[in-house]
Formats: sequence, structure tokens, C-alpha cells
Amino acid sequence: MKNVFEYKGYLGSAEIDTEGMALVGKLLFIRDVVAYSADSLQGLDAAFREAVDDYLGTCEQLGEEPDTPCKGTFNVRIGPELHRQVALVARAKGLGLNEFVVHALASATDAGLNRTIEHVHRVEVVADVTTARRIGTPGQVTKWENLGDTRH
Repeated sequence: MKNVFEYKGYLGSAEIDTEGMALVGKLLFIRDVVAYSADSLQGLDAAFREAVDDYLGTCEQLGEEPDTPCKGTFNVRIGPELHRQVALVARAKGLGLNEFVVHALASATDAGLNRTIEHVHRVEVVADVTTARRIGTPGQVTKWENLGDTRH
């Protein structure tokens, strides 16, 4: 189920106005306020598209750059203690703060569902290398290291 319209890179809401007995919506994630309404879902979709075209046309007539939704950057206010903790975890993982936050957000959304997951097991292996070579395929050398990583 989806309750957001998409057209020319713009997103628009679809809501019910029970007081006015109409379907209403507005362009999402832009500073300018652009609203539309209709009596049916098909009409609301048409009104949304008309609102986008009208907004772009008005901006062009005024010689102004239209606002665009979801440009790819935003500020998050998290407080100094959480900022410090996140920065330390990111550093420990060898990631920049931005890259760490991108991974965290992707894992919390549908975008995270389609990613490859690699996890690391830390194991302590105690083995006799001579025995390991006798058990292995002839010519194959098996190496064991204490606290080695196994990845899959």
C-alpha cells in the first residue's frame, strides 16, 4: 500500500479531510507550501500532477529555482554525548561519521533489506598444524592462527 504520489521527482501526500469531506494533499519535503484537493483518488492524482506543473511553471515565470525534495543532505541534532559515542563507534569500525550514519539509516529502512551482510566470528583455534596437514588433501597446506577471523 502506498499513500504518496510521485511525479517529476516530487512527492505528494494523500489524506482525507473529514470536515470538508474531500481528499487533500500537499507537496512533501519542500519549503514552499503547495496544496491540492479533489473528490476522488483519480482526481487527487491529477490535482497533484497539476500542482507540480503549476509550481514549476510559477518558479520559472518568477525566475526562481524551484525547491526540490530530498536533496540527499540534512542536519540531525543528536546531542553531544550521542555524537561522541557515534563518532567513537564509527572510528572503531574504520568508517567516517557520515558513512556510519548512512549504513545505520539504510539498515533501519527498506534500503537495508537488499544489502549484502557480512559478519565476523572471532574464534580461538587450538590445533596441531602437523595433524591438520595429515588430514587435509595432499599438497594442501592448512594454516591456523590464534584469534583468526572467519568470514561468510
